Formats: sequence, structure tokens, C-alpha cells
Amino acid sequence: MDVSKHKNVENVIRYFIGFLPPRGAESILDIGGGCSAPYRGVLQTRCKVYKNLDIRSGERVDYICDIIKGTDFEDKQWDWVWCSETLEHIPQTDMKKFVDEVCRISKNVVWTFPLPHAPVFSDDPGHSEVIVDMQSYEKDFQVFDKTTKTGKGIWIFSRKDRKIEIDRKGIHQEGYSPDNLPFEVINYKMVPRKNNEFFE
Repeated sequence: MDVSKHKNVENVIRYFIGFLPPRGAESILDIGGGCSAPYRGVLQTRCKVYKNLDIRSGERVDYICDIIKGTDFEDKQWDWVWCSETLEHIPQTDMKKFVDEVCRISKNVVWTFPLPHAPVFSDDPGHSEVIVDMQSYEKDFQVFDKTTKTGKGIWIFSRKDRKIEIDRKGIHQEGYSPDNLPFEVINYKMVPRKNNEFFE
């Protein structure tokens, strides 16, 4: 299936909100966010720079790129990558190449994808079972498997030089704080901090 023409349903899966990158990141790249970038609203409140990358063009797509063919991003350019409901749309022959490139450009990654026994897996003919050995990336990252019994594949790759904790309130990583951001989130809106050059 040609994913560049695939009409995938782009929506927020509430369960995944508990695994968002920590608030206070420098940058977040949303890989496979699609034309509507459903997680944009919440991801951009967690970082100074949010961008959406997809293989298709769209009003909310900042970078049009096929990750499998490689990118022009520098090594570890992105503080965090959010890759939700994307990996299962990659041909199995290219999945490892895709994961390798994402890992090259990012310091930390959140992966989410449905497993074959998940009820939603068979709803989309574009889904393939993710066959990448995610645990094998332990040589470069701290790797956490938060996959559920109901078939929600959730993996977090975090940089080794920072302490990380994952609990019911989300991901907490040493060095990140909402105080690092040029805005506060009040009633779900980004409000500039006083005396902040970022918004001037």
C-alpha cells in the first residue's frame, strides 16, 4: 500500500497521552503526525519548538520527507521524537531502516503502535506487524517497554546520560522542567511568561 496516498484516520488515542515527552524539552519532532497533526495541540505545550514530519503534504506538515530514504537532520538534532501510530504503516522490509534513522536524529523517542491482537489492528489494511527488535536499541538508549495486554505497543527510548522515571503521571526526565519554557499553560492555553523575549 502506498502510504503517501493512504487515507489513515488521524486521531488522538487518550491512553498515549500518559507517555508524552516531558514538559520543558527544547524540541519535539512529530513523525507521521499526518495532515491534521492530532497531537500537535498537546505536544507544542511541552517544548520550545514543535514540528510535524510526514510523507504527505498538508497544512500542518512542516517537513515532507520519507524517513526510509534518510533525512538531512543532524545526528541527535531533536530533543524528543513522538512517533505514534506510524511504524505499523512502514513496509516490514524497511521498518529497521526507519527506526535506525529516527534514532540517529533524536536523543529520545516515544513509539506507539497497535499489536496484531489489538481490536483496531485489522480495521486498517495498511497495518503490518512491527517486527523490529526494539530491545536491541539498549546499546544506545535506556529502553522501556510499556506495552499493554490489550495490544497497545508503547516503547520509550531515552538518552543514557539523564535519569528518567515513567509513572502514571507521565515521563519525567532529569534536566526538563516547565520553567524552561517561555510560556505557561493556563486553562489549556499557552500564555507568555512576563519579560520573555521569545514572544516579543
